[in-house]
Amino acid sequence: MKRVPAGEGRAELHDRGSRFLALVFRVGDEAAFSERLKVIRAEHPKATHWCWAWRFCGFHRYSDDGEPGGTAGRPLLQALESAGLEDAAVVCVRWFGGTKLGKGGLVRAYGAAGVQAVEDAGALNLADRVAFHLELPFAKLGVRDEIEARFPSARFTGDFTESGFQGTLEVDETEVASLQSILSDKKVSARPS
Repeated sequence: MKRVPAGEGRAELHDRGSRFLALVFRVGDEAAFSERLKVIRAEHPKATHWCWAWRFCGFHRYSDDGEPGGTAGRPLLQALESAGLEDAAVVCVRWFGGTKLGKGGLVRAYGAAGVQAVEDAGALNLADRVAFHLELPFAKLGVRDEIEARFPSARFTGDFTESGFQGTLEVDETEVASLQSILSDKKVSARPS
């Protein structure tokens, strides 16, 4: 089971003149994150720092973007980790207000903004997915309709060939036993991908 942001989260915090705007969103890869970061930088060109953290596919990365080491990106990553979020990113934009907050103050401010944005986004638990290679001759294409009707999570990808449908069927892990029973009853060939 994977826990992801349910939506986009936003939080704003003020500390001794500095303004912190934290944004949490779902992300699937580094390229998509980089594009989103460019958009956020363009939306807030007068900010002094754009610190961030992300977690996906078992990896994580963070940046302090010029703040003292470990005072911005790491607290943002901890906000994602403590919520158990995967496929998630947080960017915190800071406008310097003229008063230095010190390392402890920065850690508290970035961490609090990140936690509040994570809470605002909410969380959604996604079931793990299992994929099967599936071959359906034209005479058994009705099985595909039955699977789609009984398993709302079912996703088919593939193509029709001269002999029928060949491709991949993906379902939630919790539905595998029921799916295999139907496939066995209908004498349909399916093997884990």
